[in-house]
Amino acid sequence: MAKSGGLGMLEAADALVVRVARMPRPSMAGALLIGLSLGSAGVGLRFLLSLYYAEITGFMILLPWVILAALAGGRLAGVAAAITSLAGGWAVVTLQAAGPTSRLGEVATVNFIIVSLFSVLVAGALRRALARLSEAEAARGLSDQQALQTAAQMRAMFEQSSAGIARLDLDGVIQEANQCFAELLGLTPESMVGLRTADVSHPDDVEPTRRMLQEALNGRGGDLEKRYIRPDGQIVWALTSVRAMRDAEGQLTGYLAAAVDITSAKASEAALRESETRFRDIADTAPVLVWVTAEDRSRAFVNQAYVAFDGGTYDHALNRDWREILHPDDQARILEESLAGEASQTPFSMEGRYLRHDGQYRWLRSFSRPRLRDGRVIGFVGVAFDVTEARLAQDRLAESEARFRTVADSAPALIWMSDDAAQLVFANKRFRTFLNVRSERRMSDAWRRMVHPDDEVVFEAAFMRAFEARDRFEALARVNHPVLGLRWLRTEGVPRFDSAGVFQGYVGASLDITETKKAEEDLKRINELLEERVSAALVDKAQAEADLMHAQKMEAVGRLTGGVAHDFNNLLTVVIGALDIILRSDDAAKRQRLGEAALSAARRGERLTHQLLAFSRRQALRPEPTDLNSLIREGEPLLRRAVGEAVEFKLKLKRGGARVSVDAAQFEAALLNLVVNARDALDERGGRVSVQTMACQIRADEVRELPAGDYVCVTVSDDGAGMSADIIGRVFEPFFTTKSVGKGTGLGLSQVYGFARQSGGGVQISSTPGRGTEIRLYLPPLTTRPASEAVAAPAEAAPTRTGGRLLLVEDDPAVASVAADILTSGGWTVTAVESAQAALDRLQRTQFDLMLTDIVMPGGMTGVDLARKASDTWPALRIVLTSGYVGEDVDRALADAPWPFLSKPYSAENLLRVLDLARL
Repeated sequence: MAKSGGLGMLEAADALVVRVARMPRPSMAGALLIGLSLGSAGVGLRFLLSLYYAEITGFMILLPWVILAALAGGRLAGVAAAITSLAGGWAVVTLQAAGPTSRLGEVATVNFIIVSLFSVLVAGALRRALARLSEAEAARGLSDQQALQTAAQMRAMFEQSSAGIARLDLDGVIQEANQCFAELLGLTPESMVGLRTADVSHPDDVEPTRRMLQEALNGRGGDLEKRYIRPDGQIVWALTSVRAMRDAEGQLTGYLAAAVDITSAKASEAALRESETRFRDIADTAPVLVWVTAEDRSRAFVNQAYVAFDGGTYDHALNRDWREILHPDDQARILEESLAGEASQTPFSMEGRYLRHDGQYRWLRSFSRPRLRDGRVIGFVGVAFDVTEARLAQDRLAESEARFRTVADSAPALIWMSDDAAQLVFANKRFRTFLNVRSERRMSDAWRRMVHPDDEVVFEAAFMRAFEARDRFEALARVNHPVLGLRWLRTEGVPRFDSAGVFQGYVGASLDITETKKAEEDLKRINELLEERVSAALVDKAQAEADLMHAQKMEAVGRLTGGVAHDFNNLLTVVIGALDIILRSDDAAKRQRLGEAALSAARRGERLTHQLLAFSRRQALRPEPTDLNSLIREGEPLLRRAVGEAVEFKLKLKRGGARVSVDAAQFEAALLNLVVNARDALDERGGRVSVQTMACQIRADEVRELPAGDYVCVTVSDDGAGMSADIIGRVFEPFFTTKSVGKGTGLGLSQVYGFARQSGGGVQISSTPGRGTEIRLYLPPLTTRPASEAVAAPAEAAPTRTGGRLLLVEDDPAVASVAADILTSGGWTVTAVESAQAALDRLQRTQFDLMLTDIVMPGGMTGVDLARKASDTWPALRIVLTSGYVGEDVDRALADAPWPFLSKPYSAENLLRVLDLARL
């Protein structure tokens, strides 16, 4: 117990000494005070002890106080305590009669000084060591606290990070993962422990991940965009970073991986790439130049049309300065407009000439729009259209208008133009001068004031009748001119229509025929006098000449009017069909009467069309079995009169007849043309003209455009002047003639050639200058099928089987509308299309009972072609062909067509009857 108590006291004393030594370092005054205090305390204690124990001598008893002072206040305090103790000790010794002069006192003094100084140094060093130890302990405590705080913060960051974080060992096995990483992979943090990187990586990214780990070991940690596979098979993209981890000794302990989900970003990136690809595809297929500029206005993209315009590579077109190819005359203007447009930061357009790769300057009209990002212009996107043709068309139009005005102003007639309200909108210079007006707005009133009162009503009525009927206008009127006096004007006008067929007004001319009227009156008086003196023979001759000239004129007119008849047929189809519907309605008697009158007029127009087509050789021939020998004998008197009495005319006809299938009237006209031409080739002394028929067989290529085979040959020969090879090569050209002016139209042999070709035959000419000419007309014998005939609608009544689904193929909207109304009124369910291809598409989707198709249609496929394809694909489909155009092309198309053909125009009754017969 005593021993334990002693140890306790020693530990307490030790603790006290340590506490004293760890006291804060005092100031210099404090150190001196501590030294003086403890030194004095030691001296006082020695004095008290000396009083009790007389044997106490020396100074060593004072040493602990010096050491204590040095521990408490440092070396300064220890020195102060040593000095105080030494001084006090000598004072006490003196009082006890043991002064320092004694040898023992000197030794004690020296020992005290040496020991005290050494003790002060040791105590000071101990104090400093304890102070450093305290500081180290304090620092270590602070470091441990900071380390704990850092560890807590790192753990919080690990758990709460928005990025996936995982710790891996050197083999790439996951040792720990936070919640974010687990959610990225569709797992839990616990289930991720023990997985290898290859277990959760896309197969294609396993090797790149391995290389990334290896680089991290080499101190080159990097980033990798890689794919992870979730348990449900879903693929997620993550930006993964890996760094190597080392311990305090620098040894590798594993990896620290961080992953950020970039799936949405990759999807947006893919969408952006797809959008850019789609934009490029669209831009590259656009037939216009497309470009995109960057913020510095350099080209960032150009399409293929742009590259094609440049003529080089894509990079060449992209990097080429567009200003280099500007036309010099447009450069300043275009650059100014471009700078102004870009500065406005709004869409703008320009138009100028640019040099294409082939050296041609092309007019381009460009449109540019700014590209904005956060309200800031980052470039422009532009397109350019090649408007060269439009510019040329505008120039041509302006030139045409200028040429028209020049021609109109220089014409010796009063040329005018009215609008669809019957108001004058144009007059040439001569007409404006005649009316004494400058503005077109005043012309109508000026004209009405100038017309003679006796002619005003008649003239106005004639014009309004033509205006309402959209017909040709012609009238005579007297006008009271303020300077020229009473003048006679012949006014003619024709209706104007736009490309869509909409009536626009009239264009016409007025001729001053005052002198002509006077001459007519004089001529009338002369004619009356001459008529009394002209003999009957001269009258007959004049009549014959007039008839011949009329025939020649009509041939020329027929050639000019051939192209009009086709469109006129379509018009008649609309009129007849529409009026037919009116007649079927239950309207008042007046409407019935007007409808019948209109229908009658349309029928007359139909007959007129047939006459026009006959003159133009586009009317279908009406061939019938004919014996040419009999036909020639019947026309022999006419032929003899045509050649005249001075010419020897001979006939040599084939025995047994020469039977063919031809249009008799057309053959007679052709033969007459040949005989008259033969007669004109003779000189004034006369000569010989012969007509011969025979059977012949020709070889291949013997007669142009005719196949080898048997033919009936009609030969017309003369012994006149003959023709050279150059003339023979041109005789069939329309309007070509070797006769003097006024003696021929140049249409005779053209008509003969047209008749022969339409009849399935041909013409051959043999001629020698000075020896005469022989023309052979080859016609197929009766056994050969002639050219196709237009099948007229049957006149006899046919069984009525109205109703059913009908496909109407007609490219003319008006004809289609009227035909559809007729068919609907006849009980048919009608589907109308405008082309053969559209008809085939419709037949693929819908079943029809019958198809009515026009023959001549746009698109490259005729109605006959359509009928063949439809018949092959849908054998049960009944088909009827129709057309308002009849000529060689249609004849050839119908040559082997087994379907009924109905010519335009047709009435509702005929149309429905043909359709019913087609269904039998």
